[in-house]
Amino acid sequence: MTLAFNITLLLLLQGYLFYLSKLNLKIIFVFGLLVFQGLTIVPSLIYIEEGIYISEQGRDSYFVGATLIYFIYFAITLKLIFSTFASLKKYKATNPILTLKGIKYDTSVIFYLSVLALTILYYNALQSELPLFNPEITRFTYWENSKFPFLNKILGNTSIFIPFACGILFKFHRARSIFLLILYFIYNFLIGQKFSPIVSGLYSFFLPIILMNSNEINIYKLLNKKVLAFLIIIFVIAYNVVYKRYEERRPFAIIKIYDPNEAMIYRAFGLQGHLMWGSVEAYIYNDEPHSYNPSDFFQGMKKLMIKFAANKSEIINNPSSNFNFTNGYPSILFYVFPLPIAIVLHIILTIILIAFPGWLLFQFIKNGAYAVALVLYQFFNWSIYAFTMGYFYKLKFIAAFLICYAVFVVYKNKIQADKTNYILPK
Repeated sequence: MTLAFNITLLLLLQGYLFYLSKLNLKIIFVFGLLVFQGLTIVPSLIYIEEGIYISEQGRDSYFVGATLIYFIYFAITLKLIFSTFASLKKYKATNPILTLKGIKYDTSVIFYLSVLALTILYYNALQSELPLFNPEITRFTYWENSKFPFLNKILGNTSIFIPFACGILFKFHRARSIFLLILYFIYNFLIGQKFSPIVSGLYSFFLPIILMNSNEINIYKLLNKKVLAFLIIIFVIAYNVVYKRYEERRPFAIIKIYDPNEAMIYRAFGLQGHLMWGSVEAYIYNDEPHSYNPSDFFQGMKKLMIKFAANKSEIINNPSSNFNFTNGYPSILFYVFPLPIAIVLHIILTIILIAFPGWLLFQFIKNGAYAVALVLYQFFNWSIYAFTMGYFYKLKFIAAFLICYAVFVVYKNKIQADKTNYILPK
């Protein structure tokens, strides 16, 4: 009965997404990484609630209603996003477009920024020990062992703004765009990144292409033969890289999973949603006391790992480690506050720090403010990271951007008002 109930929720979720995509597929694409989280966590929770051994928690799972709680959270999130876009429909964003003597320079700026960023990243990689050639270095330890580790704070762990820039350039310089995108994927393979940058990189590349299309997007027309062939090639490459890694390292040998294919299935379904299951089991099903400490949100993932990890000592003794579980949000909400307060807080945060910046990004791309859209996308991506992984310290970047943008809008409106009210002397 529990399996049938959870599968029904999955079908309802897919039906709801299909309905929203018919309303406005472009909005779904803007928040594609959040949608991807939902489409991966729900099947994982269904699998977990049937009863498995969770290696990262060192215990067996059982049905606690985690799939239902996540379904409610996800439905509320999508409803808030679409409602925010609907309420802002009558407004126009102030678009900061780079011009000089009437000539627009946005595309030139983002091209040279992308080339500069890739040049710096490759130079750092060539001066560093790479996970691809040194098994003692992993994607979690690459940056701290690299020649210039401070670049991580400037360009980001996977520099997701680069494929986004490639997507913008695709309309104007197709060959340059594809060449830079290939260099981006090669770089990420060199530093040990596998599945995640492929998914997020392809998403970031296609997002501006879709938003810059003036026509309504049809999902069936979008997935044409060339796109499907490209996606299949990427999938095959990623599968082979992951298979080789799992064959060499056998990450789940401790629970007697040796076959790489079985290990990939366990990783995809057994661990993707286990923090959500753990939080619901602890704080909703078993009513354990909450922390009531808002500061726990800033390092939410680490708090959850200390709470649920089978090996807590390694996390406590090495707090600077880049190793993480996955999907610490909305799990951290239930760690800090009871369900009613958690939902109210989530509503406020989603509208201000996710839905509104997403609407701004949509407006900037649509109106040709590509350079500022590139900056916003990096910050917006960090916000999505906060709302999936549970590291709220990342939200300071989007908050700073929104404050700066508000100052810019006020200043520009004041200048326009002064021009309107200016009367030439007789």
